[in-house]
Amino acid sequence: MNTRIGRSPWSKDEIEALLAREDFAYQDIQLPFGLSTGGHNRSATADRIFPADMTGKTVLDLGCSFGFFCFEALRRGAKRVVGYDVDPDSVRKARLLAECMGVDAEFELRDIERQPLDEKFDYVLCLNLLHHLKNPIGALDNMIASTNESLALEVASLGSHDRGKLKIGWLTQRVLAKLPIMYVSRNGTRGPRQVQKFFITQTALEHLLIYHRGVFARLNTQPSEHKGRYLTVAEKRRIGHLLVVSGPTSAGKKSLMRALAENRFPQLAERLGTPDGSVWGKPLNAQKIYQPVEPQLDRMVLHHDFMGPFMRSAMVHERDEANDVLETAERITFVTVWTPPEQLVTQISEAEIEPALAKGKKRRRHMAIRELYHDPEKVLEHYERWFAFTASKSADHIVVAPHEGSRMMSVAQWRDHVAGIRAPLAAAGE
Repeated sequence: MNTRIGRSPWSKDEIEALLAREDFAYQDIQLPFGLSTGGHNRSATADRIFPADMTGKTVLDLGCSFGFFCFEALRRGAKRVVGYDVDPDSVRKARLLAECMGVDAEFELRDIERQPLDEKFDYVLCLNLLHHLKNPIGALDNMIASTNESLALEVASLGSHDRGKLKIGWLTQRVLAKLPIMYVSRNGTRGPRQVQKFFITQTALEHLLIYHRGVFARLNTQPSEHKGRYLTVAEKRRIGHLLVVSGPTSAGKKSLMRALAENRFPQLAERLGTPDGSVWGKPLNAQKIYQPVEPQLDRMVLHHDFMGPFMRSAMVHERDEANDVLETAERITFVTVWTPPEQLVTQISEAEIEPALAKGKKRRRHMAIRELYHDPEKVLEHYERWFAFTASKSADHIVVAPHEGSRMMSVAQWRDHVAGIRAPLAAAGE
């Protein structure tokens, strides 16, 4: 273990006097000279959250109390640890412990709902805190944005400990605990006091992190030894170069990606800086963004249909959770497949609708899209919406026209290219 906790500047007598004077019973923190604060032993939780070697890592502990997890991260070699708590007395005590151990740990009095997080950390911890907040979902988004690698959440749910406080019958508890729900109590769990209002089931939290957001690669959820709750560690995606191959439904995206992987599109591979196109590997379908993958990837291909948000309630690209992946990449290249409207009609009919009808199935979504493809102006509008969205990102953008020998062009060149389509449409509307 690469510890950053050295020799104490305090004597044994001084630390014993501190322990006699102050109450540190909430967390069992190991101190110099074999002394400790007593309280709950959270070592097993720390082992689930932290690797043995944290050399060079940064840690933020929200609701840190007396700083156990910050000190534990330092023992494992973390280069910087920060603890926030809304209780002035907890911050004061954490600073006293840091001083007696002679460690460089930062503890701040901070209400994360009034003072949003403005830094990024490799590890962000939120243990037994969500149920105390007024807006846990908003706070969760703030935490996610501040996480580089791993977000750890220990959550009050509907286990035996919290069931008793909520006065829920055991049968009701067993049924509710299996559902993806957030139980909102009326006045907290201690009479009229406004505390501990939100109790989130394990399935509900998994839905929030995996299905409602696209930034996490995988989750690890286990029961916690603390109050019968559960611990979820969400590993954030870390992508070196993200290649987003997009376009409307049945535009030819799969064919393009296959040509790249089989080294039949050398000009695109060269443009991407990867002469061997096979290094890109198997694409991840944006519709299955929730499937677990390795958190850290040098390269990733995202198979993206930019019609997706408009066939459901999202309606704009900014609300498509698949596009959350863009936030996790160091470098992004967009490759948009340009296929003329009349060819889109043919391709979606041959590839999707007719085979389904032959099997006695209906593809209502695809039939609705085909109807849209009959209106060239609407097709061009969807391309423009996608280009407007991607223009807000720091990324390269290549437009590929498979029907023209895989011609590559910029977005500006594409606009010049389709002017011939727009001119008769404009004339017809006059």
